[in-house]
Amino acid sequence: MKLKHFIATLWESTQVEQQGRYSTEGILELTTYANEASWMRVVAVLVATPVPCLITTVLIDALPLADPLEGVEANSMYFLRSYYTYLVMTFLAIHQFHISVPVLPNILWRNIGSSLVVASATVGVLYALATVVGFPVPFSLLAVTPAWLLLITLTLTLEWAKKVKETPGAATMLVNSVKLWMCQVLLVFTYPSYFYIFTMLSKGGKTAFAMLLPFLKVFMKNLFARTVVHLRDEMPEVVVFNVELFNALFVEHSPEFEGLGTTDQSAK
Repeated sequence: MKLKHFIATLWESTQVEQQGRYSTEGILELTTYANEASWMRVVAVLVATPVPCLITTVLIDALPLADPLEGVEANSMYFLRSYYTYLVMTFLAIHQFHISVPVLPNILWRNIGSSLVVASATVGVLYALATVVGFPVPFSLLAVTPAWLLLITLTLTLEWAKKVKETPGAATMLVNSVKLWMCQVLLVFTYPSYFYIFTMLSKGGKTAFAMLLPFLKVFMKNLFARTVVHLRDEMPEVVVFNVELFNALFVEHSPEFEGLGTTDQSAK
């Protein structure tokens, strides 16, 4: 019976859907919105919400790329695309910190300026790697991410260090934000590494290794859920838009995983 109870407890602890609870304020706000918001507004929100993401993706893909075999000098458009990508990523990362730590100053022109500087420096690192290692840089996103993290950290430290010391509670909120950020970065490293190992295995090994993918998703869901315990109302969307969406896009854009849909669905 003890073993059965232990297994049941362990299983329930991994079910993110059964963890956390909504605050009274969140329920009241939802009730107010449901009673007062017009259908026109609801439809407008549903339609307009994904538009910025779609525009961002289309703009990136609209920039043509040269043949990688032509080398670094012939692929200036690639670095322009990379700059635009890191510009968006940096701005969103800084904005996420402002949302998570609302007591800190949120000045738009500073956020844009910091994003421009960090993106420029990051692409500079990418260009240097391409010159030294070769073009295109293998796993370029993973190779440049540490430098990108360091640059954002330095930028935010210079801007917020004094304010964090002077504001009660800001340090705790900032630490929690960093935890969430590191989990997001971990996704970027974990899934490509998993895919690389998967491609190196034999057919039989791939079948066995593919069974780990649903468990990887469950692990990441629980990691995110335990990182944002201070955000009770936001926990569902944090898990869905980070782990669920990332996992779905990963499987969708990896042809080798076309037959894993049923397996992956079973772990939800």
